Amino acid sequence: MADKKPIQRFFPHLFTAVLLLPITLISLPPVALATDVGEFEIKLRTYYFNRDKDQGNADSVAFTQGLMLYYNSPYLNDFVSLYAAGFANLKLVGKDGKGGSGLLQDQPDGGQISYAKLGEINLDFKLPENGNLIFGRKQLTYPLKNDLHNRGTPAATQAAILTYNIRETTVYALATDRSSPKTITKFNKYQDNNGDDFTVYIAGAKHRFENSLFMEASAGYADNVMSRAYLDVQYPIKLNEDYTLKLDAHQYFGWAVGDGAVANVGPDYYSSLTSLVGHLSAHNARFTLGFQNVSGDSHQVSWDGGVNDENSYKTWHSVTRLDFDRGGERTYIVRLDYDLKDFVEGLTSMVRYTSGHNIKRNDGRRGSEWERDFVFTYRPPMFPDLSFSWINGYVKSSETYNSVENRVIVNYSIKY
Repeated sequence: MADKKPIQRFFPHLFTAVLLLPITLISLPPVALATDVGEFEIKLRTYYFNRDKDQGNADSVAFTQGLMLYYNSPYLNDFVSLYAAGFANLKLVGKDGKGGSGLLQDQPDGGQISYAKLGEINLDFKLPENGNLIFGRKQLTYPLKNDLHNRGTPAATQAAILTYNIRETTVYALATDRSSPKTITKFNKYQDNNGDDFTVYIAGAKHRFENSLFMEASAGYADNVMSRAYLDVQYPIKLNEDYTLKLDAHQYFGWAVGDGAVANVGPDYYSSLTSLVGHLSAHNARFTLGFQNVSGDSHQVSWDGGVNDENSYKTWHSVTRLDFDRGGERTYIVRLDYDLKDFVEGLTSMVRYTSGHNIKRNDGRRGSEWERDFVFTYRPPMFPDLSFSWINGYVKSSETYNSVENRVIVNYSIKY
């Protein structure tokens, strides 16, 4: 096992920097950092996570202080710029045997430890006719490569990304051969079921029409592993001055290519995931009602089975804990978002119930699961870059352990 003492000596100094750096930067006048040196941003995220599990599973508990430092340089000769981000998550509380929170690095002996890494670094080249070419490591937010960011620090991807903006249309293409999950410091290559490395290729386009109709289509391919496709259609309808109805449809497809498919896919894998959602907005409230259906096998959102590629959906049915993407699953969602500004300025709330049925099981029976979530967020009007959130969720499922969890998250950002 590698010697952890240098790392253990490093984190107390880093923790001190987390506490002192925001105070130091706030005290500096805005002119102290000239505009021609680029933009700096500090994001602090204090995160408490507690998930109680049944069926004899150990609970997951962690309390951490996240630090994300971002730098974006100006374009040199109006041609190339540098973007970099350093991530760290420091353990405040992380009891041994209480891992699995996704906030800290879990150790084979049951311990939980802090981590730090260079999460993003890339060069952005300006191309003629509103184009950009990015090389390096970056947090991606494309439908078929959407790096997860639901804990302390985000996952990231090593890729080459080509983007062109043509009026109201954006066209993009990318190639990636490795990723880094949120708590892992290294960027590791994707490997198929035969142990061979592979590269993922993705291309897509999105367009907003004059009537506010929005469409995005994307397709991805990994040789001898899997192909995926995606379509999103959104259309807002203004019913009157007080009510707006927005329709949103997502469609994912996935199918195996060759015999190297990762273990949780298999050579005969095929899956179709359809999500249909409507949002009715009025005054301070928005009501959401939706349906999702998975045909064929359980849909696989990750290209390498989640080993290094922490990918996530862009559907409304992917909620706090569950994705409701199991084979044959039919899911209904009811959600209410309400802005409580008439009572407390800056306070918002959300309650959501998601229920899945008809899950295909190996024993021939049909499984079911449901999740209920409450979310309250407060943003003090006098501090727009500060927010406090409390998330409470309850899951009951025939396919996994049941759980009750609470998350408390404090976010604060500083820009220069």
